[in-house]
Amino acid sequence: MHLLDLIFGVAIRGHRFFEDGWGDRALCAAADPELLLRRRARPIDVRLTAGKRAHGGIVRDGTFESPEERLPPCACTARVKLLLPEGELRGVFVHLAASGDQGFGMRLRFAEPLLAQGVGAAVLENAYYGARRPDAQLRHAVRSVADMHLMAAATFLEGRALLRWLRDALGAERVGVTGYSMGGQLAAMVGAAAPFPVAVVPVAPACSPDSVLRAGVLRHVPSWPKLAAEGETEESVRESLLAMAAQFSVTCLPAPVYPEAAIVVGTASDGFVPPSDMRRIAEHWGAELRWLPAGHVSAILRHQGAMRQAMLDALERLDAAPLPRRRPRREALRDDAVKTAPPAIAARPGRRDRPRGAALRQRRPATRRPPRA
Repeated sequence: MHLLDLIFGVAIRGHRFFEDGWGDRALCAAADPELLLRRRARPIDVRLTAGKRAHGGIVRDGTFESPEERLPPCACTARVKLLLPEGELRGVFVHLAASGDQGFGMRLRFAEPLLAQGVGAAVLENAYYGARRPDAQLRHAVRSVADMHLMAAATFLEGRALLRWLRDALGAERVGVTGYSMGGQLAAMVGAAAPFPVAVVPVAPACSPDSVLRAGVLRHVPSWPKLAAEGETEESVRESLLAMAAQFSVTCLPAPVYPEAAIVVGTASDGFVPPSDMRRIAEHWGAELRWLPAGHVSAILRHQGAMRQAMLDALERLDAAPLPRRRPRREALRDDAVKTAPPAIAARPGRRDRPRGAALRQRRPATRRPPRA
C-alpha cells in the first residue's frame, strides 16, 4: 500500500456514510445491474446553453431529465458540462465522477490537454452530488445505502444515455467513457452496457463495491452501528452489506461489444481498491491491462499523462471497429454567441490511410475470452 493512500484514508474518516441506515430496504434488495441493463434506453433531450471559451476550448452547460425515475426531486435533473475543441473533433469521452468529486473543475482540467488531439469531454455530475445533493446530506457522504444504490443506478443510466446522445444527436463518430475509482467502476459498467462500440478506459476501478469496504482504507467510512437493527451485531450487518454490494459487479455484465477498444488502467500499489479487482475486469473482458507504478492518490498526482494516453489509444482502436458511418450533426455544435467555426467531425480514415502507430499494434492478450468469474 502506498503511504499517501494510508494518510488520505485516515484523513477522510470523519465523513461517515449511511447515517440514516439502510433507507428503503426494498429498493436495496431489488438492486440488480442486469435489470438496469435490460431497461429500455430512451433518448434524452440535452438542453445546451450558449458556449463560452474556457479550459482551452468551448464549454457549454447542459441539463436533461435523468432516466432514473426513482431519484428525489433535487436530483432528477442531470447536469453535464460539454468541453469541445474549437477545431476538428475526433471524439468525445464521458467522464464519470470519483467518490467525492462533486464539481466539474477537476475533470475539466484533466480533459484540457486532450483538446489538442481533437478529443472533447462530457463531464457528468452524479446524482446526490453538487447541485443534485439533498439538503440533509453533508458533502458527498450519502445518508443511506438506498441513496448509494440510486446514485449508482442513475450514473449508469445517465452515462449510457449520454454515449448515445453524443453519437446520435451531437454527431460524434467516436465516443468513449472513462472515470477514476468509483467512476472507473461505473465507466466499466456503462461501457459494457453500450450496444455499439465505444472506447472504455476505467482507471483504478473496483470490480464491485464490496472489495473497497472489505479491506481497503475506506472500510471504516460506513457508519456500521447505524446499519444494525436491534439484536444485530456489527459483524453480521457488515457481511449483509458486503454481500449486497458484491452483486453490483462488472462481471455481472457482458464484455463491451468491441473489447479491443477497452483499456483497464490499474494502480499497482493501491490501498483503496485491490489491484486484483482491476486484473479481474481485464480478464473478464479479454482486454488490455496497463499498470501504473502508483497508489490510489499518487496516480492522480503523477500519472495523468499515462491515463490520457490510454484514452487516446482506446479511441484510435475504434477505427478498426465495425462502426456505421454517420452524418455529422453540425447544427448541434453551432453557437452564434462564439465567433468561431463549428468543430468539424473528423472523418474516419480508410483502411489504407489509417495510422499504423505503436498504439494500433498493441492488441489484447492471446487469451481472448476467459470464463466469467
